[in-house]
Amino acid sequence: MVPIAPGAVPLLGHTPALLRGRWDFVSSLRAHGPIVRIRVGPKELYVLNDPALVRCVLVEHADTVERDGFFKQARLHIGDGLAASDGPLHRARRRTLQPAFQRSRIGAYVDVIRRRAEDASAQWLPGSTLALDREMSELGLTTLGRLIFGEDPTADAAVAEVRRSLPVFIQEVFTRTVLPEWARRLPTPGNRRFAETGGRLRDAIAAAVDAGSGQGLLGEFVGMGMSPEAVRDEVVSMLIAGNDNTNATLSWVFHEIGRDEDVRKRLHAELHEVLAGGPPIAENLGALVYTRSVVDETLRLYAPWLVVRRANRDVDVMGHHIPADGDVLYSHHALHRDPELFPEPERFDPDRWAEPGFRGRARGVYMPFGAGVHRCVGEHLFLAQIVTTVATVCARWHLEPVPGKPSRPRTSALPRPGHLPVRAIRRRD
Repeated sequence: MVPIAPGAVPLLGHTPALLRGRWDFVSSLRAHGPIVRIRVGPKELYVLNDPALVRCVLVEHADTVERDGFFKQARLHIGDGLAASDGPLHRARRRTLQPAFQRSRIGAYVDVIRRRAEDASAQWLPGSTLALDREMSELGLTTLGRLIFGEDPTADAAVAEVRRSLPVFIQEVFTRTVLPEWARRLPTPGNRRFAETGGRLRDAIAAAVDAGSGQGLLGEFVGMGMSPEAVRDEVVSMLIAGNDNTNATLSWVFHEIGRDEDVRKRLHAELHEVLAGGPPIAENLGALVYTRSVVDETLRLYAPWLVVRRANRDVDVMGHHIPADGDVLYSHHALHRDPELFPEPERFDPDRWAEPGFRGRARGVYMPFGAGVHRCVGEHLFLAQIVTTVATVCARWHLEPVPGKPSRPRTSALPRPGHLPVRAIRRRD
């Protein structure tokens, strides 16, 4: 029998503890065993604290412990792309799309990413105060649009629509996954806004598909023989999966670089040595070892709160019984703060990634891109975008956090920056 975590109260279960501090709560569960049950009202959930159990569920039991009802609801609104699909359809689509995201193909997109970062940072005035979170959101949206639709002027309309509609569309999708069906049918302002933004976004994608653009990832998808509807669904999936993660990660990377002088100096020294005054290109990204460590440490520290899966039948996970329809939870946030592997887990320390053998030891615990059949297909492109953007911006600018303005992550599944004002200082060294 899987034990129940202590602290449950009658009727409410562990709900009060979650409301008091859900980030701390999931980390505290590690002390109570490799797997524990928690109660949210009358519902019981199985929380995996052991990374070996997490990997077992994600890899060995991927057909038994599936994505939960949240994804099934999201699929109604965003289609059958990789972001929400499951089972045989997901596997088939993943096999089709995988070649477009192989490491050997990513180099073609580095110049696109660099040009977008150069264009955005060229608008900054030395000494001006920037809202870093908003700057990275705008940059991320534009870059994502150009990666998908290409840089040809014929893609301008699609990219503009992505910048206009995607943030609203994503917010409304998440709202609709928790609304009952009758509420989604009401003529409310939110429902009308969702219909309008979703319609504009799909029309822009459909127009780009019909145009047969050979540029960007859209051109890759069209060339794979998928139907126009399938291409549209995968573009929507990529827009949703690539937006918040990229924008939040860039914001936190620059935040950490800006507030730690030693990290900043060492990163600038590496850029000076590797780039030698030139731009980052695909051939020298691999030499930016310390920059990559900064990115990896950011992904460790600012990890998602909780991922939910649901057992479609009774399953035994390394000796632990989970019943059919049981919800299975694990937390990247908690796994990435295991003090046995990550000493002083709350400290931002890129040097931990340079320790001999550390990356090998961390492989089973550090999972920013997931594992198994749902591992992020765009992992290599995401890392190339973050490293290239950081190298491009930091070669020219120091983004200094404004004193007296501490940032706190917004309460959500992904720790998003709430307020990150910085001062743009032009580098002279």
